[in-house]
Amino acid sequence: MKKIVFGFTVLFIFSLISCGQTKTSESFTAMNTFMTVSLYSSSAKKGEAACNQIKNRIIELEGILSTTLSTSDVYFINHNKNLPDPLKPELLELLNFSEDMYNKTNGAFNPALYPVIREWGFTTEEYKVPTEQRISELLLHTDFSAFCDSGFLAGVKIDDGMEFDFGAVGKGYAADEAVKILEKNGVKSALLDFGGNIQTVGKKPDGSLWRVGIKNPWTGGAVCALSVESKAVVTSGGYERYFEDENGKRYIHIFDPKTGHPCEGDLESVTIVTSSGKYADTLSTALFVMGKEDAVEWWKDNSDFDFILITKDRELVYSAGLQNFLEPLYQFKTVEVVHR
Repeated sequence: MKKIVFGFTVLFIFSLISCGQTKTSESFTAMNTFMTVSLYSSSAKKGEAACNQIKNRIIELEGILSTTLSTSDVYFINHNKNLPDPLKPELLELLNFSEDMYNKTNGAFNPALYPVIREWGFTTEEYKVPTEQRISELLLHTDFSAFCDSGFLAGVKIDDGMEFDFGAVGKGYAADEAVKILEKNGVKSALLDFGGNIQTVGKKPDGSLWRVGIKNPWTGGAVCALSVESKAVVTSGGYERYFEDENGKRYIHIFDPKTGHPCEGDLESVTIVTSSGKYADTLSTALFVMGKEDAVEWWKDNSDFDFILITKDRELVYSAGLQNFLEPLYQFKTVEVVHR
């Protein structure tokens, strides 16, 4: 019997304090995710207006990026094999961003892997281990660079076997859009939880840093606490969602685009800390695919983010930029701070 586990990249938020400002919170479901917006403003009316604008914007983005909504632009691309005309600016922005990240990560981030992931059952919940022949056939249609060569012109035809899924960047992009709305509304203190994708705006109302707990892959709870200001904190982990075959072998939902198989590397989770939600979202997946050694080397060549790696050997490895802001809450086998 297959064992199926669903989970979330849960990050815990410690100590929400209000000091002379009105707290407004709203929760809703979008992008197949339970989302919560908590903000502090000068009045409840302003807070409610900002929350409504964020909710409406995210629902609008879902209507563009969803792989399952028959009215979405991504659904149109996947089923008609050409780009819609007109091409919405949000989709064009994500396509350009995805091309850049695909190239920078040498394909570790690949939004064209959807047919492979579906074959394994992670989109239908009908889990199975495909044959190597079937995986090889599907991989022939996952060259995102070939699609990028079209220049993203409306009406351009794409490979009949190619399909897209922006799930590894969509929530991060939505968080970035929410931050823009908060800034326009003059909100200087807010916390966004988009299914474990955490985005903080400013500091807490009392002037202290937000304290975010990273989930323990083995026991639940928080494995370490991170203090941040105006940062996205996004985690990808092999414990989030997986199934087991009859022999107890585990297959996780994060895939190696080169092999078409779920990742079997040395990492349990990757947390990215940076200002951009979509950048953090993308990198948390890409660095997980790379594995510990390559992830560290990639960071050394790119100075615009920090990371926390938790390995299967129960090691904690994190970048030096977090040295004064990260507190381990678990007895790791080793703790390593990486410098450039």
